[in-house]
Amino acid sequence: MLKMKLISFELYKNSMLKKTFILMMVLLSFCFYGQNTSNTTSSTAIKANFSMSSIKAYQESTLLKIEDYYNHLALLSNTSTSDTLKIEVKMALFSLFKSNYIQVFDFTVKEKNPISLIELVEKIKNKNYSFLISNAANTFLSNDYWTTAYDLEVRQEDNNRMLKCSQKVYFTPTTKRFGSVEKEVWTIKLGEAE
Repeated sequence: MLKMKLISFELYKNSMLKKTFILMMVLLSFCFYGQNTSNTTSSTAIKANFSMSSIKAYQESTLLKIEDYYNHLALLSNTSTSDTLKIEVKMALFSLFKSNYIQVFDFTVKEKNPISLIELVEKIKNKNYSFLISNAANTFLSNDYWTTAYDLEVRQEDNNRMLKCSQKVYFTPTTKRFGSVEKEVWTIKLGEAE
């Protein structure tokens, strides 16, 4: 009887060891999976890949992209710009953005309503707008974008309006091919504007 109890106890102990081992393996695999996910996030995070002085330099170049955006809009809205040039300017304008369908704001109406970039380009044709940017400052830094705030003066004939604006600027790595060599290149693209 005692021998039977010992065998029964040994089987129970082995069963518990197996269950404990399986439970530990499952928990350990979740731990490694969690570490692996955080590494992929940090490898694409701006702060993890660049010093603050480098980030500031990239943010300064962003102001030129925002100015280019409004210069392109002015050319597209100008009645004296040729149709051939408008096609080229439109392509250059879309290349500044993360997507052609990104939401920007509609400065053609009193309220700053959201509108897609494509719709805005169509809406301003032959309306002769000009723009002046002032007081630009980078206000927020996230993992893959920062926000640039600025004042925008919108001019159309005798109508001038001042608007407070905010623009997301995406800074993300992309893989580019140079001949047979692939290289990771960080690119700046304009995003949503309010």
